[in-house]
Amino acid sequence: MNRNRSRFVLLAVGAMLCSGGPVHAHLGSDVASVRSDTLALRGVDHVTDLVQYDLHDIDAATGVRVREFVTRSGTVFALSWTGPVPPDLQQLLGQYFPAYAAGLAALDHPGLQRSVRIALADLVVEAGGHLRAYTGRAYLPALVPAGVTVAELH
Repeated sequence: MNRNRSRFVLLAVGAMLCSGGPVHAHLGSDVASVRSDTLALRGVDHVTDLVQYDLHDIDAATGVRVREFVTRSGTVFALSWTGPVPPDLQQLLGQYFPAYAAGLAALDHPGLQRSVRIALADLVVEAGGHLRAYTGRAYLPALVPAGVTVAELH
């Protein structure tokens, strides 16, 4: 009986190691990750092809709306959100989350502010709101296509 249990545990661990976890869209990732994010949010992705980029509008059943801006070469260069709850910024910002978290930690009284703006050389995050009405956006200035204004990224 112990031998069977050991085999089962080894098979279960092996299966976990072989199966990849979900890939989520985040700044700097490719367009394929937008599809994974749509599934993770249990949302519906509406794509609008614009002249300089594609806009993926993900509407989740929870009322959260995430918009992901993708360059013609297929890179997520910006995202924005609105909804009754803030989104998982660690998921959305991906590799840029530690820089965002460090920027937050450097603020005076970050918990007392209704809106926050973290502006670094390679990342800008603006977030704010209150209970049931959160908004924000994040973008990579170096990847914003020429001719696209930051005001468009909402």
